[in-house]
Amino acid sequence: MDTTYFSKAGASDVFDDKKPVSDIAGGNKTSTSTFDKLIPDPLNLSAFQSEQNDTDRIPLTNSEKLCVSVIDIVGSTSIVSTIGNSKDIRKFYEIFLNSIAILLMKYRAKIIKTVGDGIISYFPDTTDTTNVQPFENVLECCFAQIEQRFAINEMLASRRLPTIRYRVSADFGKVERARFGGSDSEDLFGPTVNVCSKINLFAPPNAIVVGNDLYRIIRSFKQLDHAYKFDEMDSYYCGSGKFSYPLYSLSMKQRITPVNPLNSSLGEIKMHAIKGIKSSRIPKILLIDDELDDLFVLEKLLVHGGFEVKSFSSPREALRHYANGDPSSYDLVISDIRMPEMNGFQMYHKLKAINDDVNILFATCLEIAEEILTLIPDLQPHQLIQKPVEKEKFIEIVKKNIR
Repeated sequence: MDTTYFSKAGASDVFDDKKPVSDIAGGNKTSTSTFDKLIPDPLNLSAFQSEQNDTDRIPLTNSEKLCVSVIDIVGSTSIVSTIGNSKDIRKFYEIFLNSIAILLMKYRAKIIKTVGDGIISYFPDTTDTTNVQPFENVLECCFAQIEQRFAINEMLASRRLPTIRYRVSADFGKVERARFGGSDSEDLFGPTVNVCSKINLFAPPNAIVVGNDLYRIIRSFKQLDHAYKFDEMDSYYCGSGKFSYPLYSLSMKQRITPVNPLNSSLGEIKMHAIKGIKSSRIPKILLIDDELDDLFVLEKLLVHGGFEVKSFSSPREALRHYANGDPSSYDLVISDIRMPEMNGFQMYHKLKAINDDVNILFATCLEIAEEILTLIPDLQPHQLIQKPVEKEKFIEIVKKNIR
């Protein structure tokens, strides 16, 4: 069967109308939406209408096109199951929802609803597709939400709550708004809300996915090309696989400060080039620790210290990633020693088998520094860190170990 690409505006009939629009990313945590409750049994429709006054009806605005966004926690059901009491669960959601809500309002987004562990919002300024500023604001808001995870996880960790990862999705298209009489409350309906919720699952953790309709608008603004990068992903299929909707992952392009050769000497140009290369080459670290709290804290310290970090709680997954990628791209591997799947020593020897020049630093709570140096003769004392460790000392040791 041939694959047909479609735009949401002309394909509302292929969506699953049996599920409520607010059913985030295919989850089942939500109850029937307000809109569903408002629709009576068709057999009693005339009776229902005769009983209602004009002031009691829920007016729908005319259809309009604008940008919609969804943020959703990854694996929230399993995360919440590890939290003991209802008070801590409320605090867990309160920290996440309030932090994101404040951020959305800062970027002029209007929050429609919170559904379990997700938030649906829209950007009213994006109705004019010829105005670049509102759409740049949408993209900056998406990145700000991803960046906010550091502050959120710091607050969660300080209360001994599980840390989180989440996904952000955004798209543009036709929506219907309903405003409830006598209040400022409103709801949002239409295929764009549905699709934006469903494509959220396609984004990797702590990443952003956008739909084709928003992608085409962003690409129409040439002034945004220098800052944002779009990589095509697997398409979103619906209607028994007959229709395909292209999706794109969104990332920031690295910015390089230009140099004017007419006003610079050859030596200055060379120096600028060398500095540019050095500044663009961020030291890359592979971090491995089965304790999620320790993994979060160490990753946060490294990122704030100016390093690029790829972290794993599973030694086997870390080893698979290292073997299947480019081992030489990592300047340093930081690993715990006592881990269930594979201890640090085993990890070290397997890494050496893949890349004999691997540079490793052990971070451990075990007070057996001398024994470790005996077991691995080519290991130096500066390649051991005793946890817990102060931030300044930790970054200093990491910098010494990076060649």
